[in-house]
Amino acid sequence: MSSTSTRVVIAGGGAGGLELAVRLAGQPGIGVFLVDQSPTHIWKPRLHEMAAGARRGMVDEMEYAGLAERWGFVFVQGSLRDIAPDARRIELDAMEDGEGHRVVGERELEYDVLVLAIGGVTPDLGVDGVTEHAFMLDRAEDAEALFSRLSLAALDATVGECRDAMDTVIVGTGLTGVELAAYLATDAQPAALAPRDARPRLRVTLVEAVDEFMPSMGETERRAVRERLEDVGVTIRTGCQISRVAADHVETDEGTRLDSRLTVWATGRVGPPIVDEIDALQANDKRQWRVRKTLQSVDRRDIFALGDCAAVEGSEAPPTAQAASEQANHLARELPRYCAGQAPRAFEYRHKGTLMSLGAAGAVGRLRSGLGHDLQIRGRVAAAAYRGLERQHEMVVLGRVRGSARMFKELFSPQRGPRVKVH
Repeated sequence: MSSTSTRVVIAGGGAGGLELAVRLAGQPGIGVFLVDQSPTHIWKPRLHEMAAGARRGMVDEMEYAGLAERWGFVFVQGSLRDIAPDARRIELDAMEDGEGHRVVGERELEYDVLVLAIGGVTPDLGVDGVTEHAFMLDRAEDAEALFSRLSLAALDATVGECRDAMDTVIVGTGLTGVELAAYLATDAQPAALAPRDARPRLRVTLVEAVDEFMPSMGETERRAVRERLEDVGVTIRTGCQISRVAADHVETDEGTRLDSRLTVWATGRVGPPIVDEIDALQANDKRQWRVRKTLQSVDRRDIFALGDCAAVEGSEAPPTAQAASEQANHLARELPRYCAGQAPRAFEYRHKGTLMSLGAAGAVGRLRSGLGHDLQIRGRVAAAAYRGLERQHEMVVLGRVRGSARMFKELFSPQRGPRVKVH
């Protein structure tokens, strides 16, 4: 990497950050540095599968170091701590081992252009007991912790030959909550107890604070999803505001108690806590950095942001992998122009539709057609559409040859993971 190259530092290796690093690497006059707190990449729309029993190998985990060598960017493991815009550098936290011993000290990394792509988290909404007793699905480690608790709770439920159903409450009827509910009700594979007929049945309840189930979806999709969930035994409660989460139940504002051996909090997305700790850049009330239509910070033109941690002026891009990928593709075209002294063009989000896979309950969705009409799809067609989006991601980060090889390997593998989702 030439010392005269423009240093582009990308903080965050999710769907958007990693795709951007791959697309920019090797372009003349640009040196790419990718920073992420994890050594490996997992496509986040598959975290609910891990929560239901899929292992990392089933969800196509990839090592950043190997991808860096493959494409020619530099990978740095670390967590963003602060940004010094005037000095054009970021600061990274120290790193500890599993026993709490400091192994790597605090570091600084200089940049000419900074791209913030550190994703988002699930907000606890200030509800008592959420952080202590509920699970969220923000990282692979969260999904593994949820599955571990699910497995042990299933084992405990059989003690004394008690075969009562195991109560599970999922708060939030967005895509994550709905698809996780379907997978737990139909595809959960607890590891601590076998065979299958020895496991207690999961009694899953989906809770929504407002009166409308899946309020962000269209009426046709809401009705289809609700019918399928109820067919597999999922209970749906709307207009139900949770006021407290305890170890074995949740409580509503009206004083109703819902038993829960396993509570999952899936109440949308906000930016990560670090956004509030960095004073140099403006953020909104959802803890997202405010950026112009060009994805440039409203404060600094040499700082860009994409994905869940960014609030784009005038854009309705949702907090999904699809939107982050579109923004990464846009910046892959515009950053070389910016580095060459040209003004970057505005990002325009093109909504391609929403699809959901509901485990054994099937798949439903809506795709935007080129004629301006929405196309309703279900079943195998919807599942195939999901695979197409994930394969597209893999074609970018692995290349066409290796991406195709992985596709054929999965197609003929006798060990297929749980049915999957897209959004």
